Amino acid sequence: MAEDASFTPPAPQRRGRALGWLAGVAVVYLVALWYLDRDKNVLSRLGELGGPLLLCAGAVLASYGFRYQRWHMLVRAQGHPLASWWSGLGAYLAGFAFTASPGKAGELLRIRYFSRLGVPPRTTLTTFVYERALDLLVITLMATGAARLVPLFGVLTGLVLAVVAGICLLACWPALQQLARVVIARLPVQRLRQLCGFLLDGVCALQPLLRPRLALTSAIHGAAAWLLTSAAFAWLCHSLGIDLAWQHAVAIYPLAMLVGALSFVPGGVGTTEAAIVVMLASVGAGVDVALTAAIGIRLASLWLAVLVGMLAMAVLEARPSH
Repeated sequence: MAEDASFTPPAPQRRGRALGWLAGVAVVYLVALWYLDRDKNVLSRLGELGGPLLLCAGAVLASYGFRYQRWHMLVRAQGHPLASWWSGLGAYLAGFAFTASPGKAGELLRIRYFSRLGVPPRTTLTTFVYERALDLLVITLMATGAARLVPLFGVLTGLVLAVVAGICLLACWPALQQLARVVIARLPVQRLRQLCGFLLDGVCALQPLLRPRLALTSAIHGAAAWLLTSAAFAWLCHSLGIDLAWQHAVAIYPLAMLVGALSFVPGGVGTTEAAIVVMLASVGAGVDVALTAAIGIRLASLWLAVLVGMLAMAVLEARPSH
């Protein structure tokens, strides 16, 4: 199969629909926040946390440096080095514009902008799949410190390991790849067949990235990024007067993100916040304060990422493509 022959970048009208869908998610989130604020005074509490929230945002922005360094390294490992470290930063950040999507699939917007830098769509997809799978493993390991706070943690861990194992098997076992192609060919809808075929091509190209040294280095970058965000969450909890044991401080936010990811709700919106509230309440925090912490960290992480992505996308779209 010719590389990426079946793939075309998203048309402007599709990106417009995606923007409309994202705006709808944001509106629902704001309406829910307004509704909760009637009795919980979440907004007034957040208004008193300007300094801590800025520090949280700074930690999250710093985490993007580790994430992009990993991306830059993985693209180079597939034979497509970028001209410089900075050349692809805008393209990487633009992917966050649609991070509030199931499985963060909206981040594949990066295909459009990395293609301008000479990176084939399949390489971007393969890097995305590798990054997502590795992050699942990293946050599951970090989340073990709060395992007792979620009765179904064993089930979540099993799902993560099954997904990652399935991806690795597909990447390394040609017979399984052939079977997957047969199954995809029998799907009833052509666009679904094209999408699944493209995703399978990305997974099948993973094998060069499964080298132990590269995987370890990538995992360290991912862990550094997640630790920064967990530290931001712990600081926000401290600012709200919530005392957390160190293992809970490190683990609660990654575990909540894992719950949100496996819920397949776009961006984990609602499910991640609910998981944070439940876990903080179980360690003695009041529900109102726990809700403030949950919404605060999501504003400084998910919605900050969307804002950064939108700004990066606007800058890149303003530039003439070559």
